[in-house]
Amino acid sequence: MQKNLLIRISTKPPVIFPFVALFHLLILCYTIWNYKEFPFPSVYWIPVLWLLLYSFFWLFVCDLKRWAALGYLGLTVLNIALHYFLKFESERSVYTPSFLLLYVFFSFFILFYFRRIRSSDKEV
Repeated sequence: MQKNLLIRISTKPPVIFPFVALFHLLILCYTIWNYKEFPFPSVYWIPVLWLLLYSFFWLFVCDLKRWAALGYLGLTVLNIALHYFLKFESERSVYTPSFLLLYVFFSFFILFYFRRIRSSDKEV
């Protein structure tokens, strides 16, 4: 029998992972609140899209899904590449997330627990 997703993401992973998920969701809500005055299909909503993707992947990382861990790591690598390859600071502020250093730090958590994530994913 499949457990509820909220129960799984709060009991399956190490203790820090659900708190990081809560952090992602709170930052996402705060960013949506800040960008609500901009028209929706505009370039200014790209940081909200980054946060939405990070939050989505991290929720499934809390469920110890391997594809989510790889997605989070891939998204972080893409953002690091964008940060270093974009020439102007104005481009960086629009096209890359503001908490990039934190996402790199959270990626180290994923890499540290990757063996546990990989073995848990095979059990299902």
